[in-house]
Amino acid sequence: MNVLFLIGIAIFLGIISGKVFQRFKIPQVVGYIILGVLIGKSFFHLFDSHVVRSLEPLVNLTLGIIGCVIGAELKGSVFKKFGRSIYTILLAEGLFAFFAVTVAVTLITKKLYLGLILGAIASATDPASTVSVLWEYKARGPLTRTLTSVIALDDGLALILYGLVSVFSKSMMMDQSFSLWEGLVTPLFEIVQCLILGGLSAVFVAKLCKHIKEESMVIAFILGVIAAGVGLSLYFQLDLILSSMAFGATMANIVPKISEKVFQTIKEMATSLYILFFVSIGAQLDMKTFLNVSLLGVIVAYLVMRSGGKILGAMLGGWLTRAPKAVTKYTGLCLFTQGGVAMGLALSITHNLGMAGPDGAAVGLLIINVVASTTFVVQLFGPPFVKYGITKANEVNKNVTREDVIDGLKVTDVMNRHFVAIPEQAYLKDVIQTVKNEDVLNYLLTDRDGNLKGVITLSALKDALFESELEDIVLAQDIASPAPFVLRPNQPLRAALEIFHNRHLEFVPVVDEKSNRILGIVEYSNLNDIVDKTLLERQYEEVE
Repeated sequence: MNVLFLIGIAIFLGIISGKVFQRFKIPQVVGYIILGVLIGKSFFHLFDSHVVRSLEPLVNLTLGIIGCVIGAELKGSVFKKFGRSIYTILLAEGLFAFFAVTVAVTLITKKLYLGLILGAIASATDPASTVSVLWEYKARGPLTRTLTSVIALDDGLALILYGLVSVFSKSMMMDQSFSLWEGLVTPLFEIVQCLILGGLSAVFVAKLCKHIKEESMVIAFILGVIAAGVGLSLYFQLDLILSSMAFGATMANIVPKISEKVFQTIKEMATSLYILFFVSIGAQLDMKTFLNVSLLGVIVAYLVMRSGGKILGAMLGGWLTRAPKAVTKYTGLCLFTQGGVAMGLALSITHNLGMAGPDGAAVGLLIINVVASTTFVVQLFGPPFVKYGITKANEVNKNVTREDVIDGLKVTDVMNRHFVAIPEQAYLKDVIQTVKNEDVLNYLLTDRDGNLKGVITLSALKDALFESELEDIVLAQDIASPAPFVLRPNQPLRAALEIFHNRHLEFVPVVDEKSNRILGIVEYSNLNDIVDKTLLERQYEEVE
């Protein structure tokens, strides 16, 4: 079947499945993965290996975008404030997971090298699905900042551990001597290469962006650089997520205003890519693996010890650094997800062990099956735990934009109920006296029943003042003008803003839903003050 047709169907069905799961208060990413399982190799085989391979460029680009957006959160100010707790939690959760899985798998299989390999892979955390949940629920706060930073740095820790144990394990199987250079220096050198590639790309982009005036061209240019960076990472066999994070982090720290706006736009534009990415992950998972009884013990031990290690390690790291209570309590629960990095490491070690003969190939197959199976489980249950953690930490819906605030407000939320109503039969002298006594700029004309009959502007009142001899003759209704627009209290605030922007009005009366009785007034300047105040309150509310 045509690949483009399948991509379209996958995105369409992905949106539906994501919304269905969201309705049951389950993160949408779980719905995307379940859909992938259904249309992948486990059931309907629509997404076969050929389709998955053809999607690799899009999947890699998606990982690059996710890496950049995560990296953009690594601002210097965050590390100045939370740096010590972040590094301690990172080391504790990664090493605890490593040692716990190593011990458990070694006891079950009686093979130390297998335990070490799976332990190193267990230290990695999938940034894509974790960040997807944080974005979906607009999370913001100490826990969210810690999570974003830890999963951004987790790749580096996993690479170092993997570099050490992969060479050591291969040496054990082939009875060779262990090389410190290959085990430690090589992965460190790869990390440095990733940082250099991402950092230099960001410096290059930052300098050129200052000369590009059109915002759309800046976005297109940065997307092009992200794609090129992903391509270079693959060509030089570097970790594309790590190099993309370096690019995003460098951009965020040297051109913060440009990067914040551009990465937010790119994140919104790439929604369809995210859906396709997670559907593709689900399509590659084989449910038959769970029917293999010999693997089941290793799979269960891996899941239990990895999860427990991350929980206990994060709690210890938070306790040692006196991190906020929510960070100490819930960080470990939010680090269950496992994905591309773990699978990449598993594929790499399988390839290396294949050179060790039939025994090495068998171990490699075992590792692939264990990592694929556990990835499936934690990708289903990991995102709900992320949601649980940020909800309990009271960080949901705190990362809002001005547009989010506007969409959540109604006219009644910004309506000023203190207004000055002037009867239509009042004489000009009474109107003048009212203006002198009231500290307002906008006046409404009403009939005896309080219904709106018009508005009196200061310019009309100013003209009437020159006719002082008519103060006892001219009525308020003679100097009033019809109200060009009215608002209803339950109207969305966005509707009111459109009227202000399109008609350049300073105020609009608010009348009852069923009658024309005046309820209040919406002033453009006051409206903006309320929106800005609400935005600040929701963005910077401190979590206890």
